[in-house]
Amino acid sequence: MRLLRNYILKDFFSAFTFSLAIFSMVMLLGNLMKISDMIIRKGVDIVDALKIFSFFIPYLLGFTLPLSFLLAVLLTMGRLIADNEITAINTAGISLFKILGIFLILGTIFSLFLFILNDQVIPDFHYRYYSQIKNIYSKNITALIEPRMFLEQFRNHIIYVSDKNGNKLKNVFIYELGEKKKVNKITFAKRGEFIADNNILKLKLEDVFYHEIDSKDKKDFRGTFEVFFKDIPMEEKKSVRVEKKPSDMRLKELREKIKYLKKMGIDPVKLIGEFHKRISFSFSIITFAILGFGASLAIKHREKSINFGIAFLAAGAYYLLFILGEALLEYHIILPFLGMWFPNIAVISTGGYFLYRNAHSR
Repeated sequence: MRLLRNYILKDFFSAFTFSLAIFSMVMLLGNLMKISDMIIRKGVDIVDALKIFSFFIPYLLGFTLPLSFLLAVLLTMGRLIADNEITAINTAGISLFKILGIFLILGTIFSLFLFILNDQVIPDFHYRYYSQIKNIYSKNITALIEPRMFLEQFRNHIIYVSDKNGNKLKNVFIYELGEKKKVNKITFAKRGEFIADNNILKLKLEDVFYHEIDSKDKKDFRGTFEVFFKDIPMEEKKSVRVEKKPSDMRLKELREKIKYLKKMGIDPVKLIGEFHKRISFSFSIITFAILGFGASLAIKHREKSINFGIAFLAAGAYYLLFILGEALLEYHIILPFLGMWFPNIAVISTGGYFLYRNAHSR
């Protein structure tokens, strides 16, 4: 069994190195084009541009490692099946589940490594990446507005927008802080526009719902407006600080931010979703090990092009499930835990189905 294990590992790491090189090259080329555009068309200093590029590399690994692992399992198993080596292994009395165990152990090791990357390394480099871009491009308020993050650079206000296109905003939440930094006014607008004027954010909001809580009399005031104008000054001491997005935070920071928002009376569901997503995605490699093993038994192909196609389809479906989960989460249709772990459950179920249908026939 040790000889067989070493033989499979040698084949696997050869395929994994090949897969990682291909996927990394594809993603790097796309970003090299952006870097070239920054240098040539926008006049960005080459040193600054290279810093941005270097900060992107760990973030890239977060995507290429799971995909490369899946393709490596498909290629390794595809070759063993095509060369009838799986039949020989079965004849020798060695169960396919022992081979699966090799991939699961590898998947666990890779998942733990990816967990460290996703918790410690990638958030830090992701933050440096966007901070560097801000330092290059942002000289005013406009660039500080980022979608899907809580903005706290404004005096006694916290702002959240779900989407931004130029100066157009969608789903704008404005939390106004009163005594003891508690939220006492909430403004929600389906659409909005903004301009920056001397460190003042001038907003034109449309289709607005307004809710004010009188902390002394405990009375509520609610109203709706077709159009609503609001000026929000920046907090001078924070005007140069780049706010961390949820994706820039370590798990410990996310936990602290969730507690802080709950204390402020703000729903932290998106941060809770990010917390579960980070952990769930880290262990996607184990789920891909099961899927790749089961799919290879069902498809029985060694051709790289077919296995590349399977890997891309599987990864595409997996990431689409994450996007769907995030969308359902934003509208409070699904619990954060379920929304972010469902992609792994779906992949394991699919791989388990293939495994059940094909392993016993050998």
